[in-house]
Amino acid sequence: MIDHELLLNYCLGKCTQEEQRNVEKALEASEELRNELHNLRLSLSIADDIKEMEAIDVEVAYQRTQKKIRKEKNRQFQRQCMRYAAFLSLPLLISTLVLFYLNFSEPEDVIQYAEVKTPMGTITRYELPDKSVVWLNGGTKLRHPVTFSKNERIVNLEGEAYFDVQADPKNPFYVNMPHGLSVYVYGTQFNINAYADESYIETVLEKGKINIITPDQRTIVLLPGEHLFYEKQDHKSIKNKVDVYEKVAWKDGKLIFRNASLEEIFKRLERHFNVEIEFNNRYNKEYKYRATFRNETLPQILDYLSKSAALKWKTQDSEQRPDDTFTKKKIIIDLN
Repeated sequence: MIDHELLLNYCLGKCTQEEQRNVEKALEASEELRNELHNLRLSLSIADDIKEMEAIDVEVAYQRTQKKIRKEKNRQFQRQCMRYAAFLSLPLLISTLVLFYLNFSEPEDVIQYAEVKTPMGTITRYELPDKSVVWLNGGTKLRHPVTFSKNERIVNLEGEAYFDVQADPKNPFYVNMPHGLSVYVYGTQFNINAYADESYIETVLEKGKINIITPDQRTIVLLPGEHLFYEKQDHKSIKNKVDVYEKVAWKDGKLIFRNASLEEIFKRLERHFNVEIEFNNRYNKEYKYRATFRNETLPQILDYLSKSAALKWKTQDSEQRPDDTFTKKKIIIDLN
């Protein structure tokens, strides 16, 4: 069981790695625990901490003596945690925030990083140090410096995120992804889908202009409405025009499918509803669907799909593991 003290330490980034893993597993499995964490963050006088944090001139503070910085480091870390928690307290949406900070004995020029992990079944709006905004889909991890340098802004992404980047011609914004792919921009709006368990990485541009650097150092330019599909195994890149809103509607809580296979639909439903979907057979998994879902529940969506294809489904409830964590709810699909 996860007690109140452990949740508090988790919120403040004071857990051990093992405690962190246990809390995250419990959060994925328990909506009640996610609500408890949400209420805990609200009770930590977040508003006062934000005001205090904003009153600090970070650049001036950084120029103070090494001794002063070392003494203040832990206190600044806690305030930063409260600031980020404020952005995560959206209704029914919650994410896990872990801030990695330096030991007091480490040199002051070592960069401090923040890492945000969004559990399956949630969507998080998150503000970066430069006021750029990013929406993180379920199962996504974003890592970035607590303070960006004066020459560049670099973040590392695994999962899916929509970026609204603040324009700054002097400081390019980089997104590094698995398999050596990266994006650099100066100010624009775009979506990246880079889950580790997918065979591809895709990027779509809504506004502005972006440059994608492939592992072999080729630069591919995307203009609004363009989409790049990168195959991890074959290292192939395909650029084409797409319906941008289909790719980015998830951040508004919508699921839009255009000529999508059952396999693609079920994978997105797994992340959206934090469930596991199991096929008994895959007879007509290549059947294509066109649908838009806004506020429908998972059973409503599955009932809709069953009318268009010969499929039946049943639910298997979560089960408690020996370590007191829970498995995901399982949906078993029978394709006739």
